[in-house]
Amino acid sequence: MKIKYKILTLFIILGILFFSEISLNAGTIDFYFYTYNGKKFKLSDFNGKYVLLNLFASYCPPCMIELKVFQKLHDTCGSKGLQVISLMIDREGAPLLPKIVSSRNLTYPVGLATSEVFKIFNDFSITPTTYLLDPKGNRLGKFVGYKNYEEWIQSLRQYVKCN
Repeated sequence: MKIKYKILTLFIILGILFFSEISLNAGTIDFYFYTYNGKKFKLSDFNGKYVLLNLFASYCPPCMIELKVFQKLHDTCGSKGLQVISLMIDREGAPLLPKIVSSRNLTYPVGLATSEVFKIFNDFSITPTTYLLDPKGNRLGKFVGYKNYEEWIQSLRQYVKCN
């Protein structure tokens, strides 16, 4: 009976590891997300770049302002090793996402956060919250609250030379 239990436990663990979308390589973070227009990305698509992963809400005024800051960071730092991604956390706001993107002329990936995002970033509690990931997908930092462009440049200085 003990052998059957151990074999069953082993198969369950292997199944979870095999079917999970979370990469378990030495702290590397990976998950799928869809942009507002249905394009599918995997976070590892951006390996080799530092990633600013912004979690925002449609009902959050500082978030809406910061999206334009992220566009400016994308414009000035995107060619220098930085990838900006913004994921909206509120499903109720999903119908507003195309308008949010177009009204702010956002050209970097913007989509909806999946349940996997909340599992990975389980310390997330308020918007806006932004995570900095290294080029291998490891978490480097967490930033809670709004930052203006100059504050972001200062925070990113040791990783990406934007100016």
